[in-house]
Amino acid sequence: MLRYILIILFFISNGLSAFSQNNNPLRIEVESNKIEDIYSLPIESKHLLVLEHLRKRAPKGEHWILEVFNKQMKKIGNKDLFLPRDFELFDHKLLGDTIIWLCFAEPDGDNSSMMLYRLDLKTMFMRHIYIKGSRKAKLDRIEVLNNKLFIIGDNLKEIKSQVENVKLPSGIQLITVIIPEHSQIIDSKSDEKNNRVVIIINGRKEPNKGLYYFEFTEDGDSFSKTKLIVSEKGNIVDGRLIETNTRDLLFMGTYSTHYSRQSSKRNIPVEGVYFGKISNKKFVFFNINKFSEFRNVYSTLDYRTAIKAKQKQSNGKDVNLAFKLLIHEKYFKQGNNYVMVAESYYPEYHYENNFDSRGYMYQTQVFDGYKTSNCIVAAFSETGDLLWDNYMHINNIRSYSLQENILTFPEVDSSIVIAYYFDAHIVSKSVKGNDVVFKKTEEKIETIQENVISEELGNIQAWYGKYFIVSGHQIIIGKNSKKRKVYFFNLVSFD
Repeated sequence: MLRYILIILFFISNGLSAFSQNNNPLRIEVESNKIEDIYSLPIESKHLLVLEHLRKRAPKGEHWILEVFNKQMKKIGNKDLFLPRDFELFDHKLLGDTIIWLCFAEPDGDNSSMMLYRLDLKTMFMRHIYIKGSRKAKLDRIEVLNNKLFIIGDNLKEIKSQVENVKLPSGIQLITVIIPEHSQIIDSKSDEKNNRVVIIINGRKEPNKGLYYFEFTEDGDSFSKTKLIVSEKGNIVDGRLIETNTRDLLFMGTYSTHYSRQSSKRNIPVEGVYFGKISNKKFVFFNINKFSEFRNVYSTLDYRTAIKAKQKQSNGKDVNLAFKLLIHEKYFKQGNNYVMVAESYYPEYHYENNFDSRGYMYQTQVFDGYKTSNCIVAAFSETGDLLWDNYMHINNIRSYSLQENILTFPEVDSSIVIAYYFDAHIVSKSVKGNDVVFKKTEEKIETIQENVISEELGNIQAWYGKYFIVSGHQIIIGKNSKKRKVYFFNLVSFD
């Protein structure tokens, strides 16, 4: 068992600073030299899950430890997990306040093998299910509706019979979702209010080319399939389904005017955003907005690119701006308006010289990670009109997998705070509509009352209310002059 150190820190924020460490927030440390990888899952039911992949191999497989903490960051339970090699945390879904499903699989869901865990956070009772995949199949995500777990992916026919024959306690059911081949899943939504699961896919080849709406209802035993007719020209790249007070769904995301053969969304530059409404399995409206129509978008460009684009636009020519965007999973609502958050990024590489056995030199390209460049927020009316947009420029954030690095949340005065964590500092900016409430500021966060030599891989995550988790790797010199390497989690509040 890994040793955890919980430390109470006192810190008073000053002046205009928004983030603070009042109310005796807590800290958790994990010895990083003992772990291969680590994940933190702040759960809305006020639980914090920490998953550690240990370096030390075990006869049963790769050894992981799952620790569960309450909102006071007091450990309330732990479990040992043993997984096949190369598995990582792939997806997770919360059922109610106490049940969580964890899905472990190979990166990108290749070959569709998976290990599923169902954990009751109240009793700490856990059940696991292993499903051997197929070489041709690809796992995309899971969804949960009541006691049904939906396994969603490409070409899952070969594992369907295996899934259906898994012996489970009464009431729990696994369902394999069969979608057309050569399709890309845009989004899925478990709609508990209407007892249904909805999936939007983009088919790439005939006879299933185009946008399709799949729906599973509790009183049915399979998914219904309906083709969605889009009035505007464009290829939908990514999107998010939004529940309403009725059975209607709102649908917003990004599009490109060019057809791409890329199988992954992360490689496709997008040229604008869309906002639509789906009622009775068809679009009531579908509006698109090019990035060149955004008021603040030119501020996200470098000087030369912005000048050229503005000159082209002033001459009456069509301006196409394209970005690689990661849309946040969660949106937020302000009155009757909907706010979408996205991070623009680009991959970075360097080249290394090598020599073959005959002494000839050749170069290899080495991936250095995804660099986050800007956070973009845009608000839409419930009829799909673009109301305003704003942004914050991001420095120094790089990650080896695409993940949300930026935190956004609304204030009571309708302003929106945009923030990220880097090198023991929280960098934040407040916007309201197209305007800036307060400019980009940096605030030092004292994560520990010891000498921190270095810090990297910092991140900030929303937890509950006005509380957030900041985390990262640190090298620390303690009071006894001993050096230690840790992965830390600190509770931070917003005042």
